[in-house]
Amino acid sequence: MNAKQRSKYEWGLLLGLITVIVLFVSSLWYFSNDKDQEPPMVGMVLLGGMDEEGWNAPQYRGMKKACDSMGVKLLVSDHNSGLDGACADAVREMVKNGAGMVFLTSYSYTTDAKTLIREFPQIAFGTNSAECRGRNMTSYFIRMYQGRYLTGALAGLRTKSNIIGYVAAMPNSEVNRGINAFTLGVKRTNPQARVIVMYTGSWQDEEIEAANANRLITKEHADVITYHQDEPAAANVAEELGIDYIGYYEDLQNRSEHDLTSVVCNWDRYYEEIVKYYLKGEMNFVDNRWVGMEAGLVELSPFSDAVDYEQRGILDQLKKEMMAGNFVFAGEIYDNQGKLRCRSDEVIRDDRLLQHMDWLVKGVEVLE
Repeated sequence: MNAKQRSKYEWGLLLGLITVIVLFVSSLWYFSNDKDQEPPMVGMVLLGGMDEEGWNAPQYRGMKKACDSMGVKLLVSDHNSGLDGACADAVREMVKNGAGMVFLTSYSYTTDAKTLIREFPQIAFGTNSAECRGRNMTSYFIRMYQGRYLTGALAGLRTKSNIIGYVAAMPNSEVNRGINAFTLGVKRTNPQARVIVMYTGSWQDEEIEAANANRLITKEHADVITYHQDEPAAANVAEELGIDYIGYYEDLQNRSEHDLTSVVCNWDRYYEEIVKYYLKGEMNFVDNRWVGMEAGLVELSPFSDAVDYEQRGILDQLKKEMMAGNFVFAGEIYDNQGKLRCRSDEVIRDDRLLQHMDWLVKGVEVLE
């Protein structure tokens, strides 16, 4: 074998060796990445129990259904107070176990969230609160106030005493936004009616919620009750006393004719959309993800038989107006202290609705 032949032979051996190495490495990559790769993981932190109807259970069911449909593993930690660091500890455990995104499902987690987004800059966060911002934090929520407006209109049609009771957790932007939309709906159908609000100071305190509902009915003569709490304690009292009520977060299944309807939302569809953003690496491209009836995410549960044909027709017309682009928070709006908050030619911007609704509209009275 001459030198030229030897050179060709050696190059052939080298190319063959390279081919074998490439095939070996490729097979390792295929089996390690395609066959044994862990599914993506997201975490969810809940204030109450995942089986507690009201706020917590629909959140859990919606996220579970969304994750199952996309092959995403869900890590859940429930019964986490926002006051003792339990939320932060739960998130640290989720990140340790592989979560790439974490959903914080309560306003009570705002303080912990401010720490966590700095501690874990590589993790994507979603929160129901609009009071915490960060490069890796996006506020997500559904425009529940649209449903509030319609149920307020129904309450205005139903009341005979012109007094409507509202049991509310605390005066933050989310709760006040709901009270204001509800009252604007009341005023649309019954300008003479008043909405009396009693705050409980907590998302979950059935004893105080029940006591407030009882007082609104027996002492203040409210003949329609609604609430913004994590469970339907106020509705339970109204049912016991034979008073009309409107639910929130969950369909109360028309217990009786007094269960007029509930504001409900399709969390599974919304969470599926949000998780898709995360999987594409786009979750935190915007500060807020806020959608509502226009996307089919906010609905009213079936009406009770007490809601007559004419009342249903009025509510349907109001919904059509919203779908056509008429905003709830638009036109001349005064607060209950007489200050002009929205001019006749103005629409209140989303950032104001989300973060700066520290006032209540004309027609609302707060009972201490």
